[in-house]
Amino acid sequence: MTRVATAILVAATGLSGGLAAQQEAARDGWQRVPDVFAALEIGEGSHVADIGAGSGYFTVRLADQVGSSGRVYAVEIDESSLRRLRDRLDDDGFANVEVIRGEVDDPRLPRAALDAVLVVDAYHEMTQHQAMLERMREALVPGGRLVMLDFSPPDPSASRREQTARHRIAIEIAERELVEAGFEIRARDADFAEADGYRRSHQWMLVAGRPADPDG
Repeated sequence: MTRVATAILVAATGLSGGLAAQQEAARDGWQRVPDVFAALEIGEGSHVADIGAGSGYFTVRLADQVGSSGRVYAVEIDESSLRRLRDRLDDDGFANVEVIRGEVDDPRLPRAALDAVLVVDAYHEMTQHQAMLERMREALVPGGRLVMLDFSPPDPSASRREQTARHRIAIEIAERELVEAGFEIRARDADFAEADGYRRSHQWMLVAGRPADPDG
């Protein structure tokens, strides 16, 4: 059994291990993890951040993807999520993950050190989103990638505040804010995944990059 297969047996949200494993197995059916990793362009030895890591669904999969010579920075601000994440990583022996308690305006990542940054279903929660995007860009090496996934609102014309209050955000808003923060948009998929039976349903994906120019 791989470490990821073992890791999904750990409770993700304070529920029993068996139920958490079922929830993660169901997510594997629609989340398209290999396609997310392809968008990140990461492999053995890569350094990548998981921002808004939660209980570690993507963190443990990233850790397997980059291997022992790579590094995953798992960033979270919620204390209970941080505890569950640390317990999960300790129980399953992931030595290539560094857990970071982020701030609302700073993920506290090393500068110009990361090949990629992943933000899944967390951007809509960022109250200081422009500061966070700027810090993420600074953490990437020139040419590094940021892959963002989030859920579409039922009414994309609603205000940003109305959308985020419902824990969603339109791809058009995120795309505009990425450009304002100095990113280049490299790919977009407004209907990347459909969460089977999940109340928020349609998930989009944006692939952005730090300009290759070291001064960019």
